[in-house]
Amino acid sequence: MRANGGAHVSKLNLKGIKMATVNLYRTKLKAASRFMAVQDIRFYLNGLLIESNDVQTRIVATDGHTLFAGYDDAKGDNAGTFTGIMPADTVKAILSWKAPHKSANDMPVVLTTCDDPAGEHRAEWCGNVCIFRLIEGKFPDYMRVVPATIDAGISFFQPEYLLRCTKAAQDLNTSAKGFFAFKCAQDGTGIAVFSPQSFAVIMPIKTDVADVADVAWARAPLPAPAADDQAAA
Repeated sequence: MRANGGAHVSKLNLKGIKMATVNLYRTKLKAASRFMAVQDIRFYLNGLLIESNDVQTRIVATDGHTLFAGYDDAKGDNAGTFTGIMPADTVKAILSWKAPHKSANDMPVVLTTCDDPAGEHRAEWCGNVCIFRLIEGKFPDYMRVVPATIDAGISFFQPEYLLRCTKAAQDLNTSAKGFFAFKCAQDGTGIAVFSPQSFAVIMPIKTDVADVADVAWARAPLPAPAADDQAAA
């Protein structure tokens, strides 16, 4: 990866014939980055999956325990079709770029890509440029992980995973306090919904607890004392 804080960089070594232009938004990149694997032996998880065409761009990240998925509709600025895994260090480089002004955060990061898996790709935002190569490998089929229906159920989750969701909601500006909707699927999988365009899937943890204790006791007054206790009083 080669990064440059200015507008001038060396030209891409584009070996492919077909080109694509992809527009990404840093708010979603930041939220998704919280769900990437870190130095996982499954190297293809150490980055973000990007899928894009003229209609929509999706980004997906997972560490095998949690998964983030988000999309943005194209505004006439996408061109061509692209699928690839952006390395984690490239994502971090993009997120490290300083906005020259407040409104810059609403401007997309523009990717110029080629159809050669081993070729170089370019990310540009507000005069900042990064040239990188994709992670070679097959990203998991995220669509198989997303539940078809969401029903009420009982599940147990690592608090750390839920904290990721709180921070992702703040990244996406859907809630300054990190609020998000949460429901469980029939298989126990948790779904944290940040907006109509982004959500996270949380894998439940295994536990020996078969059920959750009834809390109806708190809706009633203290139990009446036994007859012997009343007589003694």
